[in-house]
Amino acid sequence: MNIENKFVLVTGASSGIGREFCRAFARKGGIPVLVARRENRLNELADELKSEFGTEALVYPADLLEDGAVSRMKEFLEGKKVEIEILVNNAGFGFKGPFEKPEFSEYNRMMQLNMNILTELCYAFLPGMRERKSGGVINVASMAGIGPVPYFGVYAATKAYVVSLSQALWKEYEEHGVHVSALCPGPVDTEFFEVAGADPGLVPGRSLQTPEEVVEKAIEGLNKNKRVVPTSTSLRALYKISGVIPAGISLSASAAIMKK
Repeated sequence: MNIENKFVLVTGASSGIGREFCRAFARKGGIPVLVARRENRLNELADELKSEFGTEALVYPADLLEDGAVSRMKEFLEGKKVEIEILVNNAGFGFKGPFEKPEFSEYNRMMQLNMNILTELCYAFLPGMRERKSGGVINVASMAGIGPVPYFGVYAATKAYVVSLSQALWKEYEEHGVHVSALCPGPVDTEFFEVAGADPGLVPGRSLQTPEEVVEKAIEGLNKNKRVVPTSTSLRALYKISGVIPAGISLSASAAIMKK
């Protein structure tokens, strides 16, 4: 996909995978639109992109959970004549622990951001891509979305939604020249685990991937229009066999890991 001088909107851009998406697309000649709550981090990243790549990134600080946030952002971009060529739905968070531990409001926020806002962003920007017959969407899901995960249940369910929606959109927009991929990383070296209350080394024998590795696989998968993009050889194998592992065995194994 040619992104030279094209706009790439990245949510959750201030850290981790989102930040690396911005760097990678700037390196390839794209113009990142940086969206996250932490304005100071976005400004620091914008300065970094300009210094390293000569890219004039567009900064849009926003809490996507506020009512009307997506509509206001779309109006802002339309006012600047900005057409989004690639949308990276990266914003999201999780919780690891017993189902009844957090306040339900925490789950509500998680479901709203991980599913509703992601869907609204797709709804806002996919029509323009279809009309131009070019563009792409990377929806950041997770290997946790491939099957149910006890003690991580709501997060895994939200990511299962992302995987399912992404594959449906992949088929709908395929004939219009628009690519859609669900990115499914395993544990990644980011702030996610601290926020989720999980041990980043909770999966035995699996080392953390770097954001750079994950983003490289994501962009490669989008270019090839892959529906689902596990980010390593072992994760690809796990994805392929996930449908044939008996549910009882899978649930028992994941519960033993996540309960720690």
